[in-house]
Amino acid sequence: MSFHIAAISAIDYVALPLPETHRMPNVYQLIYLSRLTEAASPACVAEIVRMARQRNLASHINSLLVFDGWRFCQTLEGEYAAVCDLADRIRMDERHTGFRVLYRAESTAVNLFGRSSLDYALSYDDGLSCLEAARGPEALALLSGLLPGLDREPVRPDQ
Repeated sequence: MSFHIAAISAIDYVALPLPETHRMPNVYQLIYLSRLTEAASPACVAEIVRMARQRNLASHINSLLVFDGWRFCQTLEGEYAAVCDLADRIRMDERHTGFRVLYRAESTAVNLFGRSSLDYALSYDDGLSCLEAARGPEALALLSGLLPGLDREPVRPDQ
């Protein structure tokens, strides 16, 4: 239980429980895999990252986007409605094709993969191939195993 200190008089203080609205709710986690469309250039990924950081921050979503030159694997973590809305927008984005949800669950784990509104990582090998047929907890475990081999940008000091 969380507490805050409330002044009762000039010298007496008591710890009171925080209102229910201050408790951390479970987060909804979603992992998807998609491909860059043939009409889109890999250079568009920089714009995707820039815009996603702003939108995710406003929606309180943490994310990790892994790109290997033609495939995207992204984790989305946040409030259920916000994550589902974002996944729907990505699914309809003309730069993506073959959008497939690999994993979705409610969890008490916060920032399982993403350390910010959008972390970006490159995969230089064919590592994302192992996710092609994976679903559910298997996809979660495989992505976790790929993390050490990714070229992940350092945490920015403003986070």
